[in-house]
Amino acid sequence: MNIITHGPGVAPVTLAEQLNSFLFTLLIGLMSGFAYDLYRVFREMVRPRRWGTYLGDFLIWVFLLVATFAALLVINYGEVRFYVLLGLALGAAIYLTLFSGPARRLIYRCIYLLARLARLVAAGAALLWRVVTFPFKVLVFVTAWPVVQAGRGFGLAGRRIGRAGRRIAGPPARRLSGNLRARWRSLFHRGKPPPE
Repeated sequence: MNIITHGPGVAPVTLAEQLNSFLFTLLIGLMSGFAYDLYRVFREMVRPRRWGTYLGDFLIWVFLLVATFAALLVINYGEVRFYVLLGLALGAAIYLTLFSGPARRLIYRCIYLLARLARLVAAGAALLWRVVTFPFKVLVFVTAWPVVQAGRGFGLAGRRIGRAGRRIAGPPARRLSGNLRARWRSLFHRGKPPPE
């Protein structure tokens, strides 16, 4: 059994543990490539401006760096050795050369299917809403229609009564209001000279 030590006073790392760490870092490299493909598909769909692309690129690399370091902390206590870097690079290279194209097509297909499913759910919800609210619309129509018609009838009757009243009482009412205005003005403008 091959044993490699970290240094004085540190527990030895066996070759099996190193191989296990290498395989996990290979998996981390593959998952990082997939995460980058997700970001690429999102960027192609959104089409941000130049600064948006720069910001998105920066954020995805920060995310991948933090996620990779967190995974390395779990796998081998955050120790970065040559086989760890080799596993990360090899995993990303394998993903980008063999799986990137099919994975991106799969991502696009999933997004397309999810969008169709969302449209179907929205259409179903709209139909369900119409079915549920239809009895209430009928009830409102049945109760409101007579009230609306009565209001129209009263409005029409009121306009006709108003026209008839203006014909009958129009001239005397105009004379009365004119006389009242003249009296009102004479009370308050008595001591002032008329405007020139």
